[in-house]
Amino acid sequence: ITRVSLIHKVREVRALTGFTRLDPPGSSDLGIGEPGFVSVKERATRWYPAYEVRGEGIFMAFDDDELSDWQCRSPDARHRANELTNRYLATRRGQAIGRCITPNFLLLHSMAHALIRQLSFECGYTVASLRERIYSSESAGTRMSGILIYTASGDSEGTLGGLVRQGYADCLPAVFAKAVQSSRICSNDPVCISSEGQGREALNLAACHACLLLPETSCEEFNVLLDRAMIGGTLEQPEMGFFSNWDPM
Repeated sequence: ITRVSLIHKVREVRALTGFTRLDPPGSSDLGIGEPGFVSVKERATRWYPAYEVRGEGIFMAFDDDELSDWQCRSPDARHRANELTNRYLATRRGQAIGRCITPNFLLLHSMAHALIRQLSFECGYTVASLRERIYSSESAGTRMSGILIYTASGDSEGTLGGLVRQGYADCLPAVFAKAVQSSRICSNDPVCISSEGQGREALNLAACHACLLLPETSCEEFNVLLDRAMIGGTLEQPEMGFFSNWDPM
């Protein structure tokens, strides 16, 4: 981790644009105008129902060069990411967006889930009250690798300060180490770590309710595109994970 930013005040505005059934909206314009999308407003209306919430958060920036080196020297990680990319492109949302799933994104996303689960034990927030934002890009000039874990609620729970306190130097290393350790072992292993596809449309690999999955409102990808093998490797390729050779103790 190259930088940790403690965000004492987070402001989030959540707007409801409409509803879909069975399939999520696929385009970048929130599905407006797509078949099966039901808008919550009249066409001439210029506003959506929304509400503002406030809270706190922790932002962690990872070393881009370290992640790139790991991705280049780990063909098994690239193979697993390619498998999820092919499955994602076969979905309605994937066909609309045309997105490539990289090992770096899978690592950041899986690590965010592991941290949220661990922080819920450390700071007292419920898992459902914590959320994530993944900042992942490998394009030239816009490289970024970061995780924002925050809470924002309409009552006083979002302003207690407990989450920011876990980002201090005397707390965060231990929280991070426990999150990495807990992601290496799942109570459903070896079934979970050896899985070739779990979750909606098999868009998860090594990720189940016992190890990484969160309430869907906490995850920006709605609990898909997760693989804890990117953190600690698999039974067959224990050296594949980014933190496979890291001993936090």
